[in-house]
Amino acid sequence: MKSPQRLPILLVALTAAAITFAFIKQPAEQEAAPPPLVSLEKMGHLVSLKMNYSDVIEFTQPNAVDIPWSQWEVRLGSTRVLLVARGDCTVATDLRQARYEDIDERARTLSIVLPPPAPLQARISHETRARGGSYFYAITEQGLQAFIPSAQTRTNAMNSVLAKAQKAVQVACNQPTVLNTAKENAATVMHATLGATGWTPTIIWEPPAPARP
Repeated sequence: MKSPQRLPILLVALTAAAITFAFIKQPAEQEAAPPPLVSLEKMGHLVSLKMNYSDVIEFTQPNAVDIPWSQWEVRLGSTRVLLVARGDCTVATDLRQARYEDIDERARTLSIVLPPPAPLQARISHETRARGGSYFYAITEQGLQAFIPSAQTRTNAMNSVLAKAQKAVQVACNQPTVLNTAKENAATVMHATLGATGWTPTIIWEPPAPARP
């Protein structure tokens, strides 16, 4: 799996400039107040990290035939597949949930409370191999399956390994190192954005929501 990359400096600058432009269009009589939160809310999700994912995933799909009127089955072998999985995920902060605290208009300082970054989209690429998509490296039949091939077993194996790969990229996107890097990138954007309006922000991250049982 490739390591997550920090948001390129140019992208950070462009994002900060876009948000700042929305802020500085406010009327002059509001200059002493912090930038309105509605400007942040209009930005929606601030994507602060994109992670590329690649891995080789192995999966074996068994094939068996039930014996009528019994609890037994006859194993016909299995289909083994190797998938070179390629995909990506984006991590973003939901600016619609942002709020200000500890506003000091004289010192022009404030705290901005943000929800922690979370995966926005995680996907396995189904593009062609030449375009950087996922592809099946090997499909082999074992046991009687090699002599009595079953298209359905092969299809089931391919679908199962693709589902396994999709879960793997979602897990990779939720790694602490990935989320921490997204936090750092988002904080850089927010400091640059609010700093351009003359305010010095302190970023406060809300604790993550507890996992559902």
